[in-house]
Parts: sequence; structure tokens; C-alpha cells
Amino acid sequence: MTIDDSSIISTPTRQEGKYSGMVVCWILGLGSLVSWNSMLTIGDYYYQLFPKYHPSRVLTLVYQPFALATMAILVYNEARINTRKRNLTGFTLFFLSTFALLVLDLATSGAGGLGNYIGICAIVAAFGVADAFVEGGMVGDLSFMCPEFIQLML
Repeated sequence: MTIDDSSIISTPTRQEGKYSGMVVCWILGLGSLVSWNSMLTIGDYYYQLFPKYHPSRVLTLVYQPFALATMAILVYNEARINTRKRNLTGFTLFFLSTFALLVLDLATSGAGGLGNYIGICAIVAAFGVADAFVEGGMVGDLSFMCPEFIQLML
């Protein structure tokens, strides 16, 4: 009995671009970490600006529903979504949200008030949407690649 080897897919003996892929994944992971961390570490500052509104509790409660709802919508429509555009949209939204937090603080000169607080809540909701786009898309794409890639992203 003979075995037909033509249908067996062979794995490449030399992986080209693995280290540059690892660098790219590390940079993308750092990009999503820095934008989220910038919002979390500013909690003490928000407590000084908005002492009546409990920003660390409220901002987490604003973030989560938007992230979960967006993730549910993206999972339901997964077959029709271009993952690369999803990733680019998420990272762009992360950048714009981080920039909007900075601009809002500079434009109001660090003044508190309900309007500014609602603006910050809207930006945090955008963070949740961006996180849903990025985490699901990147984990999905990287799960088909080297295990080192996904480890560097997360």
C-alpha cells in the first residue's frame, strides 16, 4: 500500500519575519495598553475635579457596557466583518479617545462640572468600543499565527 504525500501540507523549516512580527505585536499591545492605562491612572486627578461624581466607579461602569455590547455585536456579525479594518478602526479610536481626553482637559483648564464629566464619560465609552474592536480582532488574527505573537499582544 502506498501513501500519497502530495496532499500533506508541509510546515516551513525556516520562519521568515518572525522577529519583526514579534516587534509589531509588541508595539500593538503596548499601544492598547498605554491608551487604557492613561485613562486608569488619571483617576486620582478626576477625584480632585469631580469629588461628587465618584469617577473611578462610574467610569468603569460606563466602559463595561459599551465594551460588552460592541463585542457582542462584532461576534454576531463576525463572518461579515473585515478583521483588518476592525483592528485599524479600534486603534484609531484608541488614539482619538486618548487625544480627546487631553484636549478636553486642556480646553477646560482642569475645571470640574457636570458637562466636563459627561464629556469624559463619552470618551470612556469610546475607549470601551475601541477595546472591543482591538482585543477581539487582534486575538482572532494572532491565534492563527505563532504563539509568541499573541503572548506579546496580551
